[in-house]
Amino acid sequence: MNIPTKEYFSLLQKTLSEIGIKLVYTPCLYNAPINGSTRWHKDNPIIQLSGRRKQNDIFWFTLFHEIGHILLHGKKDIFLEDIEYDDKDIEKEKEADEFASDFLLNKNQEIELLNDLPITNQKIQYYATKFHIHPAIIIGRLHHKELVHYSVGREFIENIEIHIDNSKIQ
Repeated sequence: MNIPTKEYFSLLQKTLSEIGIKLVYTPCLYNAPINGSTRWHKDNPIIQLSGRRKQNDIFWFTLFHEIGHILLHGKKDIFLEDIEYDDKDIEKEKEADEFASDFLLNKNQEIELLNDLPITNQKIQYYATKFHIHPAIIIGRLHHKELVHYSVGREFIENIEIHIDNSKIQ
């Protein structure tokens, strides 16, 4: 299924609300180094994503990172991505990173991919099809781990724009 990028957010809001998670969007605030946050209101988790980095690979990683906080950590914690924490919270951030990484491209898939070096755009497309993920997830991981130059696979990374219909806000 190919969903137009501008419709992702509304579909995600609807899907997550069906399982009790509220998803909200905040445009990027100047000098605010936050891609996402998780907090709880009463017994309901809220994921807030920002417009800080408008790339599909970062968007999906951030979403699953925040879902990781919901599934792995307590209701009293508030998590703001890219903020410095004490040692206990740093560990929780690492756990959420690992959750998102494993959900999007698990360790066995990553090993299979890395055993097929050098990476080419054709291989990225092949593995994306094989693993049923968007090629941007693969290239984003390889860029993040500095396994390929940032010029490789740039065509797979798409800018995203989130459009909110404020008339539906209750």
